[in-house]
This record gives sequence, C-alpha cells and structure tokens, in this order.
Amino acid sequence: MKTNKTNPKGFTLIELLVVISIIALLVSILMPALAKARMSATSVVCLSNTRQLSTGWFMYQDDNNGRIMSALENGTEGWVGSPRYENGGNPSITQTSPVVTDEDEIRGIKLGVLYPYLNDPGVYNCPGDTKRRSKYDMSRVFVSYAIPACLNGKASSFEIKKFSKIKSPSGKYVFVETAETRNWNMGSRFIIAAPEYTGNPAFGWWGPMAINHGNKSNLGFADGHSESRSWQDQFTIDRVNKLLVQQVEWYNKEWPPADQQDDIGFMARGWAYRHRVN
Repeated sequence: MKTNKTNPKGFTLIELLVVISIIALLVSILMPALAKARMSATSVVCLSNTRQLSTGWFMYQDDNNGRIMSALENGTEGWVGSPRYENGGNPSITQTSPVVTDEDEIRGIKLGVLYPYLNDPGVYNCPGDTKRRSKYDMSRVFVSYAIPACLNGKASSFEIKKFSKIKSPSGKYVFVETAETRNWNMGSRFIIAAPEYTGNPAFGWWGPMAINHGNKSNLGFADGHSESRSWQDQFTIDRVNKLLVQQVEWYNKEWPPADQQDDIGFMARGWAYRHRVN
C-alpha cells in the first residue's frame, strides 16, 4: 500500500511580511528602553568613578598634612600628568600627527599623584563620554573629569591649598565631568566665572562642563562621596551641546538669563573658594 507524503507548506509572502512587520515593531519599542538602560549603566559606572577619584583625593590630603593635590596636569603635585610617548617624550599640545593615543594619555595619568590611590586608569574615563574628540587630531580624549581651579589650581592667588580651608566639604565638589576638547589631558582643571576671576558678584559659566547621562552629570565631593545632578536649565544643556559641536579651543564666560539660574546657583554653592566682591 502506498502512502502519499506531502511537503510541509512554507510561509506565504504576506505571512513573511507580517512577521517582519511584527519584529520591526518590537525592535522600535525595545530600542528606547535598551538605550535608556545603557545610559543608566554608564551613569552607575561614572558615579563609581567620581566616588573613587574623590576618595583618593581625600586620602592624599590625609597623607600630606592636609595639603591638597594640584588641579594641574603636570608638576610634582599634579593629580594627573600630561601624555607621554613610550620613549618618555611629550607630545605637543596642538599637534595633529602622530595622533595622541589612549596609551599616551594613560602613561600621563600614571605620573599623577592621584594614581597610586587608584591603580586603575579606567577610573579616569566615563563610559558615557563617547562623542568628545580632540580639536587637533580628532583622537578620543581619555580623561573625563576635572578638578575645580580654586582647589590648588594655580589660576590666581584666590585658591585653596589646605583641606582645612574647605568649609562644609560634603557640599563642595572636587571632580566634575568635563567637555574639554583638547587632548594632552588639558581638561584636568575646571573653571567657572567666579567673582574672584571676574569682579562680578554673580557666578557664571566658563569652562566646558559635560553632560554625559541624558540631562545628568556626576560630581565627586570633598568628603569622598559622589552624586548625580539633574540639570534644570535649558541654557546649561544648550551650552554644553554648542561647545561640543563647535570644538572651540577656549570657552568664553557666559551668564545665564535671570529665569535660568538654578544650575549656576548649584555650581556656585559647591565652588569651594568664597570671595567677597566690594
């Protein structure tokens, strides 16, 4: 007796198109959620970075009779060093060739006085810091954080060099995310338009602060803790985006309009040096 075997029926074109449409719909729904989850993950790592950097910064002053490390990228007290080639030479600040590599910057990191307290160059780089490129050679800028210039930054005589001079350390930031577009670890020092630099009693923006986590940035504080700041003013966010797009070398002082003062007010309260303008 013979039995008839029939081939299994395949998908029709319409059925395939329906399946593809469903998959595309699911992808469109999941992608924003995945992007949000990825952003949250990078923020958690960055928050850990700023906490470790701040703790190392605090430990240094504890080991040095209360003297804080320099905010500069060189010198015997600099928290981070300038890049070094494998042979020990220095790249030029403005060079375009050869490209300054991550390895060059990491060799500079290891020369800084903070490194022995961390022993991990990865702590200096935020995983959300992906868009920034050097305005000179278009290489990635590795160091994602900066110390305020008022903390032994040798910007002027208006600065703090001893930890004991910092009032309310838990409210004074010592590390911020930076949007500096010069490699050579030039983002080691962060500056705002504080009264001691401008003679204006109102604080304004100056240096390039980064916003790498949606509308949030992470800051490390003088007591060793870190926290996220959700920026409230569109002026703040627009300014950061503008600086990254324009790839400028220097950042002019800017005062936000009267109705967008929340963010600069926060930064002013956290600026460690207090200067009274007559």
